[in-house]
Amino acid sequence: HLTLWKEGVYHRDISPGGLMWCRKNGKLISVLNDYDLSSLVDVVGPRGNGRTGTVLFMALDLLSTDAQQGEVKHLYRHDL
Repeated sequence: HLTLWKEGVYHRDISPGGLMWCRKNGKLISVLNDYDLSSLVDVVGPRGNGRTGTVLFMALDLLSTDAQQGEVKHLYRHDL
């Protein structure tokens, strides 16, 4: 997730259902999937300010009226 974030890909919907993992040679391998609500930071064009994501896992900042009006910058911690 951090690597993608640094490259400008914001997942926006991390929840247990979007994680897959398995053990290989005694090591835990994990993958983050479910990118249907993700966005690219540098894409020019219309952006919806509607609430997206799994509400139970959303940062409180993103549930505020200011966020719904597009006045809250999406931060890395909002995805965690």
